[in-house]
Amino acid sequence: MITRPAVPQARPWAFPMPQVTILGNGLTVLAYHLPGQYVVSGNLVLELPINAEPNDRDGLATITVRSLDEGTIDHPGLDLSAALEEIGAEFDGLVGLSTTQCLLDVPSDRCEAAMALLSEVVTTAAFSPEDVARIVANRLSEIEQQEARGSFVASTALHHGLVAPELRLSRRVGGDTASVSQISRDDVAEFHRRHYRPESATMILAGDLSDVDVEGSILATLGQWTNPDARETAPQPVTAGTPQRQLIHRPGAVQADVRIGWFGIDRSDERWAATQIALAIMGGTFTSRLNHELREERGLTYGVSMAARPFRQGGTIDVSCSTQTASTGEVIEQSLAILAAEQPFTADEVDHAIAFLTRSTPLAFDTAEAVVSQAASLAAARLNLDYVTATLTALTQVTPASAMEAYRSLINPDTASVVVVGDGDQMPTLDLG
Repeated sequence: MITRPAVPQARPWAFPMPQVTILGNGLTVLAYHLPGQYVVSGNLVLELPINAEPNDRDGLATITVRSLDEGTIDHPGLDLSAALEEIGAEFDGLVGLSTTQCLLDVPSDRCEAAMALLSEVVTTAAFSPEDVARIVANRLSEIEQQEARGSFVASTALHHGLVAPELRLSRRVGGDTASVSQISRDDVAEFHRRHYRPESATMILAGDLSDVDVEGSILATLGQWTNPDARETAPQPVTAGTPQRQLIHRPGAVQADVRIGWFGIDRSDERWAATQIALAIMGGTFTSRLNHELREERGLTYGVSMAARPFRQGGTIDVSCSTQTASTGEVIEQSLAILAAEQPFTADEVDHAIAFLTRSTPLAFDTAEAVVSQAASLAAARLNLDYVTATLTALTQVTPASAMEAYRSLINPDTASVVVVGDGDQMPTLDLG
């Protein structure tokens, strides 16, 4: 006779907590032991705000991090690629608004060898003129491809308008054609020398660390890193731009890309949890008010989304969708009417949003890579290690009244910035005011 196995009661989920070590050179080490995750993910998060770039060299931070794994002093050129491949490791790098991140994935039994190579890449990159020139050329091609997409142009233009235009933060992280084309090998080497430093940096490792000497391997590699020539750059205080409405004319475009936005808040704001619930109700789920009306009822778009994009200080909130060119005016008019939220949030809407956000969170952090990515995001924003778990608790305490209050404090259709990218000659009903 087969009997049904007993199903234990579900335990409350919490974001994992790491072992924390601070080394003598100022480097903080976060080690997340995740049994069974035999591919270890690592991320060296460097405190390096985007405004550290020279005024005429936007994109220099991006070119620098992309040039790191092109060869080092001890492993020039393809020797470095061969060394990484031999241990099954992959290296990548990315630049954010307040940090540069150096990412590594490697089997757990080769983690210590990978840490030695990561240290070498970060501290003794060769930056050959030929390699840097190729990285610059690749970036210029990437920019050309990005600018061919109306969605990218719309999002970039909206962001530029929502943040004060004199701030580096308002411009593209990776730079534009004019700035990137000016970047030389000497620029990259000098930027690396002046800004890559262990002080205030965080090394994050996540995976099955049972047989990994985390502290010893990092102490012997990145723990020996010093850079007396480096200097700290303070992030620029972030201020809002002036609301604007603009059409970016692209003759012959087959559809229009619409963006509506406001300057917003960061994750340390006490309204953050209530705002997340409010945005989920308005445009953050498939059953949201915007998606239901614009897609399901009117057939004006395949989908519409609304999301907050926090910085370390402040942030933006945007609504995005694409539509048939001739329907652009109607989409904007209807979107702004829905965003007015004349009908208060209901208990059912709030309960649905809470369930969606809280029940999907554990799945979002089911891998070592996802845990490291979130931990890096917390380090970049200078948030507490228990932030994810605390926010989940805060979400469950949101009420219709608190969600409505947070929403109205941030969203006003009359002060919205609106960007449209498309063929303006084919938009007979468009009136941006």
